[in-house]
Amino acid sequence: MRGWRALAALALLAGAPPPDNGVVFDKVWADVQRRYWDPALHGVDWEAARDRFRPQALAAQGGGALYAVLNHMLGLLHDSHVFAIPPSEVRYQASRDAGEAQASFGFASYEEEGGWLVYAVTPGSAAARAGVKPGWRLISIDGRPVDVDRHPSEGERARLVFDDVAGRPRAFDLVAASAPPDEPVRFHRLAGDILLVTLDGFDSREDRPIAAELRNGPEPAAVILDLRDNDGGEEETAARVAGLFFAEKHTLLRRIDRKREDKVPIEGAGGRSYTGPMAVLVGPRSASAAEALAALLSESGRAESVGERTSGALTGASIEDLPDGGQLSLADFDVRTPGGRRIEGVGFTPAHFVRTTPAEMEAGRDPVLAAALHLVAAPSLSARETLHARP
Repeated sequence: MRGWRALAALALLAGAPPPDNGVVFDKVWADVQRRYWDPALHGVDWEAARDRFRPQALAAQGGGALYAVLNHMLGLLHDSHVFAIPPSEVRYQASRDAGEAQASFGFASYEEEGGWLVYAVTPGSAAARAGVKPGWRLISIDGRPVDVDRHPSEGERARLVFDDVAGRPRAFDLVAASAPPDEPVRFHRLAGDILLVTLDGFDSREDRPIAAELRNGPEPAAVILDLRDNDGGEEETAARVAGLFFAEKHTLLRRIDRKREDKVPIEGAGGRSYTGPMAVLVGPRSASAAEALAALLSESGRAESVGERTSGALTGASIEDLPDGGQLSLADFDVRTPGGRRIEGVGFTPAHFVRTTPAEMEAGRDPVLAAALHLVAAPSLSARETLHARP
């Protein structure tokens, strides 16, 4: 449905008003009714939802208010891959995906119970110079609650308030600066010739640099695949990455749509794949295809899984353009692991549960990686033996 955006752009260039809220709302409502993977919509009365939310959409002032209404309605489905993206966020994501530099205050955080936990601080950034540490919690920006869709502009100054690991408030005036995004695939050779592969997404051909490193570099004694910052991406790319670590064919995941269930195989498994000792790292930021790959590696016995429970965001979605330049993410199919487990709303819990505390983050310690190093250095350790008690 790429024509929607082109028509909207032509209308704006011609001086015509943008599509009204009702046009956007009606397309979202109809697409869900027509295409959502569960025709019963989990028992949600979709007609009643239209009657309830359409007047709110028509009365919404500004795109932000409209998309808040849309996402309130879509939230009735309780599906991680069903949501509406406002035009401003579509433009931001497009520039980020194109590799353009993005302004930030120099740290990364994610939402969890109790607030926004800082898990990384960029060396040399405004946050680093001010003394912000991983393990702290972001409380507010300019006196307002944290908004996930708020992206600072180059040179913007804001007052950010944190709680440190002792719970003491820390306030800083920070200036946003632009920096290129991290490479989605990064390699480190650790002691004992263990190869650490950090993979942050499956958005293009991330399998190619991994294949090159495995085939052209020194043969690693073991591989640790870090998916803790991987929020998913393209199913095909995940299937190709999986094929780099299996000598035989396997199923990556099982898909269920309105008409049937089918299996998605891994791609490229064979004699050139790496089959030595392996561990996969996961945590609460691991989502979607990352959860599917980790579950396959663990269920098949191919790799030791280490870390914390994943986000539980695993259905399969496509993107629809909306008349005002926004987008609708809509789940076309549900997903099961090869063993038949549903991860959506539940998460994947690794065999070796290891939690990183805020104090360990602040001190720069990584107990998850340390546990994985122990496991791959001692491959005879039983896969059922856990290094830490489950919660």
